[in-house]
Amino acid sequence: MLIDSDDCPVSADLIGRLYRSSHHDINDLVSGLSPARRASLATFCYGRAHLREIGLAIAATCELEPLVEAAGRAGIFLFEQSRELPIEEKPRSFSRQAKVSLAPVGSNASPPMTSNVVTAATPVADWGAELA
Repeated sequence: MLIDSDDCPVSADLIGRLYRSSHHDINDLVSGLSPARRASLATFCYGRAHLREIGLAIAATCELEPLVEAAGRAGIFLFEQSRELPIEEKPRSFSRQAKVSLAPVGSNASPPMTSNVVTAATPVADWGAELA
């Protein structure tokens, strides 16, 4: 994971641990940071799409004043948004995968065939006859 070290208020190692952590662990990881540094980290994370949820979780641990000092008027928005998070942990975007179901192995059932199917091999002139 590449992080622009000029803007990041913490080490790339801590960013990596935050990225892999649960919501509860995020609170533990940032609890030792000063309020100003936590607010800067919340702002930094929120400004990056893949860290946005982490930024909100960190902002939830901040008071309004440090967030405003770190982000200006955007700090007010970040403060309000962080207070709207549900109590239960939301799944991370990288863990949201489409549920796929497959046909059982060895199933002899085949999909029903219809006689009015137009295929790429069907001449255009015959489309009307196939669809009728």
